[in-house]
Amino acid sequence: MQRHPWETTAVGPVASWPFSLKLAVRTLLDCRLPMYLAWGEGNTQFFNDAYAPILGDKFATALGNDTRVTWAEIWPVIGPMWASVKRGEAQGSDKLELSINRYGYFETCWFTYSYSPVYSEEGKVEGVLSTFVETTGKVMAERRHAFQLALADILRAETAADALLQATWRQVSRYATETVVVYATVDHAAQAAVIREQWRQGAPDGEAGRVVPLEMLAFGRAALLLHGETVCVPDVAAEADIAGADAWLAQGIVSGLVVPLMDGARLEAVMALHAPVAQRWETAEVHLLEDSARRAWEALRRIRAEQALREETRTLELMKDATGKLASTLDLEPLMQAITDAATQLTGAEFGAFFHNHTDGNGDAYLLYTLSGAPREAFQDFGQPRATAVFAPTFSGSAPIRSDDITKDPRYGTMAPHHGMPPGHLPVRSYLAASVVSRAGEVIGCLFFGHSQPGMFSARTEELIGAFSGQAAIAIDNARLYDMAQKAAQERESLLASERAARAEAERHNKMKDEFLAMLAHELRNPLAPITSAAQLLRLPEVNEGLRLKASNIISRQVRHMTELVDDLLDVSRVTRGLIKLETEVLDLNKVAMAAVEQARPHIEERRHALVVDLPPEQVLVEGDRTRLIQVLVNLLNNAAKYTPAGGRIALSVTRDGDTSTVSVSDNGSGIDAQLLPHIFDLFTQADRAPDRSQGGLGIGLALVKSIVRMHEGTVAASSGGAQQGTTMTVTLPLAAAPARAGQTPRAHLAAAETRPLMVTIVDDNLDAGHSLAVLLRAHGHTVQVFEDASSTLRAPDIAGTEVFILDIGLPDMTGYELARRLRRQPAHARAVFVALTGYGQERDRELSRQAGFDHHLVKPVDIAKLAQILARVHAVVPAQAGTQALQT
Repeated sequence: MQRHPWETTAVGPVASWPFSLKLAVRTLLDCRLPMYLAWGEGNTQFFNDAYAPILGDKFATALGNDTRVTWAEIWPVIGPMWASVKRGEAQGSDKLELSINRYGYFETCWFTYSYSPVYSEEGKVEGVLSTFVETTGKVMAERRHAFQLALADILRAETAADALLQATWRQVSRYATETVVVYATVDHAAQAAVIREQWRQGAPDGEAGRVVPLEMLAFGRAALLLHGETVCVPDVAAEADIAGADAWLAQGIVSGLVVPLMDGARLEAVMALHAPVAQRWETAEVHLLEDSARRAWEALRRIRAEQALREETRTLELMKDATGKLASTLDLEPLMQAITDAATQLTGAEFGAFFHNHTDGNGDAYLLYTLSGAPREAFQDFGQPRATAVFAPTFSGSAPIRSDDITKDPRYGTMAPHHGMPPGHLPVRSYLAASVVSRAGEVIGCLFFGHSQPGMFSARTEELIGAFSGQAAIAIDNARLYDMAQKAAQERESLLASERAARAEAERHNKMKDEFLAMLAHELRNPLAPITSAAQLLRLPEVNEGLRLKASNIISRQVRHMTELVDDLLDVSRVTRGLIKLETEVLDLNKVAMAAVEQARPHIEERRHALVVDLPPEQVLVEGDRTRLIQVLVNLLNNAAKYTPAGGRIALSVTRDGDTSTVSVSDNGSGIDAQLLPHIFDLFTQADRAPDRSQGGLGIGLALVKSIVRMHEGTVAASSGGAQQGTTMTVTLPLAAAPARAGQTPRAHLAAAETRPLMVTIVDDNLDAGHSLAVLLRAHGHTVQVFEDASSTLRAPDIAGTEVFILDIGLPDMTGYELARRLRRQPAHARAVFVALTGYGQERDRELSRQAGFDHHLVKPVDIAKLAQILARVHAVVPAQAGTQALQT
């Protein structure tokens, strides 16, 4: 200080210094703590030797210089403090944080300081005396300690890999405040790094998933990272061995630290800190960051290992549960769904499908599928999977096929028309497929799995699904064997039940027959007795004209009664054999009811019953045979009169509701027992009678009523509260199909078909059934040919021009389903109507007919009325492609 040329500074030569300045200089020179003095308006600097280390490279120019020049970078912070000091206000505090540049780069430092005013002899503040101690080391040690404690808490608390990574790099970025913290995994094949996390000052910064060259991340020193050495670059522009420094500077990266994260001797990931300014990386800082990164890396590996262990445990549990469920499920349909659900869960797929072959009871094979993770609507519009380059290997029983991104697979999209997934298909990127092959080598089906994200199925997943598909095949084989055993047992039980039911039914009918014969004998003897007596009376010579007339009336009345009995028997016989033909016309049901009342009135009045008739004011038009409908209502009215004690009440009403009409006959007579009620319309059914059999009858009237009503496409029902509670008989008939006048004769059902004769081909191995149906159709004007098998049908040239095919399903050489498919494929029959004729009428059978291309499904014995309706509509029907038109029955 003594040798400094003070005469060149603002304070001038030492001799001219005021006493207050000399005293202040002496004080700072005697002080052992760092101290400096700024004097006068020019803030001329004085400092002691303890202050020199704080100046760093500024030492050479600091003595006698303006403080505002020496510490220009911090003047915005300390300038306002000095202004207060010069007003006589002392300043001071702990941990003053300043960013200073004393070695050519900025660094953050901390100080404990005191600013005191120095007064002149006149009492004016002429200078600022500063005493302070740099506490940077202490503060940094405290920050490091706090950072290590916080990191330890994170590593101890976090149990998920992603959460651990985010919490760790957030904490590092809060500690290294002026840097960007990057965590990246290494792709050795591409010599690149994939950025997984990027943070700045405790917040995410930049997009994850970016791929950068490993050399770029390592400042051109990737070889050091590969050997497990940390790369430390204080100033990229000053490093002679870094070529192309402008590439980093262009991105705002001036300084950096890159820590390798190793798995044994292999580099797996890196932690990089990029700073926008040159920075001297203290050894303690480097060690801290290395230790933090590696502790986090070890914690991450531990979590991943634990996750892998838990996942493997979960997978084994799933495999165990799935195997147990498959082993315990013996019904095929639930088993197929269980296989799909378990396999989808096991693979972690978003959705899975199991396409499997199925053979029905007729030997027809078709493809079914079950789904998991997606509704059936997601697949129903796309049809069955085709044997494309992607699917074909699985259909043929190959090993499992896995693709991280099926859309980039060379086999994908090679087949028209979609060249890939059709519009609306579920999004599939990750793809996995496995064949389910039986012990006999049969490909039972194929499991397909998809995920909307790429890379979701691992080699382990592929291994698991391969093992699972083997278990599934065994379960299906077992279920098939069980199903065969169950069907055999059911068939045996069904045969036994049928035998028991047939025996019981035969016994019931035998009993009914015996009762009927006894009743018939009684009913025939009853009129014979008065006829015999009357005949003997007529032989007497003394018979006068009055007795002769009386005997004649007796004979006539009893003969009429016997005629009615015989007519009823003949009617029942003709109806049950289908020999009655209805003469239908449009009738007013009100007039039919009144005609029946007139015929039954003598019987009703004979029993002194009160009759109430309730008819609607408007016409109730039905199509029917007038004589037969009157016969029905007369039978019901006579029954009501017969089984109601004398002086009873009988009511007849006609109503209409929607497209149906109803006639009800009710009485307050003897009623019907609840056990007899379900059989009241069976032939020869009667309630128990008293020995005198005063009510008479053969038990065939209501059976005749039911048959006639059914011929009119109507229904008849009986209801009763029980014995002595009266009875209500209800006949329901459809209203006339279109507006018509009463008395107009409509076209019968079969006649409707005769408006345009059709060419019909019948294929039925039961020739009697086929030819009898042909005779009936020819009688109504159609041209009909009959074949007994599929082969002769396909070879026959005569079937050209066939408009309607009526096919039996159970043909000897191939099923009716297959025959329909083959005929459908022939252009000559593309517009023909196909009618399935089979003994099977369940919904599943109708579904098989739909799939085979049938337009209608009729159950044997054929309902002629329904067949007539189908033929009548042929001229208006344009058949759709096979399996697309809803079947009508």
